[in-house]
Amino acid sequence: MIVPKNNGEIRQCINMRQANQAIKRRQYPIPTIDEVLHSTTGSKVFSKLDPKWGYHQLELSPESREITTFATPDGLFQYKRLLFGVCSASEQYQHVIASVLAGIEGAENTSDDIVVHGPDIETHKRRLCQTIERLQECGLTLNAEKCLFNMDGLVFMGMLLSEKGIGLTEDRVKAVLEVEELKNAT
Repeated sequence: MIVPKNNGEIRQCINMRQANQAIKRRQYPIPTIDEVLHSTTGSKVFSKLDPKWGYHQLELSPESREITTFATPDGLFQYKRLLFGVCSASEQYQHVIASVLAGIEGAENTSDDIVVHGPDIETHKRRLCQTIERLQECGLTLNAEKCLFNMDGLVFMGMLLSEKGIGLTEDRVKAVLEVEELKNAT
């Protein structure tokens, strides 16, 4: 199925239910939002990095590709890269990105976003350069259109990060204030 993206591009969606039954899933813990946000305490400068193409940056081993086979009017095709819908994709992606960022203080990730933070502009700049260099060394690219650099506050995983700490966004406060009273059981 083809689904349009907000930016006008398209996303191909494949039903991976049968393939997921054949996948030997290796568990890898995904950090909670609290774990990631706790590390930003004391930071005053923030950048948010968005890896381009997400899961598609990770290549599948040749022996794994067969289970991703899908049919089209033009024949059978296989994925060569990790795709959305694979049951272990989020864990595998988290594991790779966490491994890439290992040892870089002030660089955190959860889901498909990376936040780099520091208590001052110089520390932040050093951490940001280390992070970008490491991503480049590992062959991972960023989506420049979605990256934010040297911010005194930014929204990360739905929370507002700033030198004041962690706060709520206006959208979240508005949603709670404008919630309607329930009218029936459903």
